[in-house]
Amino acid sequence: MASIINKIFGNDKDEKSSSHTTSSITSHSGPTSTTVCTDAKGHGGTAHTAVSDDIRVKSTVTSDTQTKVSMENAAKINDLMTKLSTTHSQIDAYSKKRTDQIDEAVGASLKKVVAETQAQQEQLLHDANSRTKALEEEYKLKLQTCVEELHVQKAQTLATLEKELKERQERILTRARAEIDQLNQHANEAKINVMKDAQTKINTKVEDITDQVQALGADDAARRLQSTTTTVITSQTKATGETQAVIGAAVVVPDEKTTTHVTETSSTHSTTQN
Repeated sequence: MASIINKIFGNDKDEKSSSHTTSSITSHSGPTSTTVCTDAKGHGGTAHTAVSDDIRVKSTVTSDTQTKVSMENAAKINDLMTKLSTTHSQIDAYSKKRTDQIDEAVGASLKKVVAETQAQQEQLLHDANSRTKALEEEYKLKLQTCVEELHVQKAQTLATLEKELKERQERILTRARAEIDQLNQHANEAKINVMKDAQTKINTKVEDITDQVQALGADDAARRLQSTTTTVITSQTKATGETQAVIGAAVVVPDEKTTTHVTETSSTHSTTQN
């Protein structure tokens, strides 16, 4: 770790390493065989022996490492650690400051988003109210148009109905007048028949009276009293004229009829006075 830090700051430790290797090879003639032997470790090294048939190889590896750290580097490390601690504190403060700034920025952004959302909702509500009002006006006009059309249709229907009712009333009145005329005609005929019957009866009575007068004249003639007698018999048949009005129809019955029968009788009577 220290060497890495020193390398970063350009201060390398003073390190010294040495390595020594010694090899010994011995050859012998004869059958071939290989033997590897490891000798005991020497001071700072290890000896290796290999035998193969007539060849003997001995190797010795020696390693010596020396490390020196100066006090100056230790002070630098301590200073670096102090700076590192300070840096950590500064980083913590900076992180806290940045965190606070980020929180404030996020809070401001959230407030902005909330305000924009609220403004959009208010605008949406305003648009909805405006659109609703426009639709209400539109449908109000359509409804008014429909009502006017219905009024026109109603007026036409009522006019047609009134015309039909007038026609039916005219037919009813015409039929009633015809019936009334027929009834009046029958009534007049009946009254005329009654008058004829009455006239016939009157004539019959007049004839009876005339016969009686003639009989009386004959009696007077027997007494020989000469006189002239004129008998006037007037028969009058009177029917009161009445007017019947039924829905504009009127019938008038004739007022009266007068019949005069005149009988004149002349006779001579002879009267004896004492």
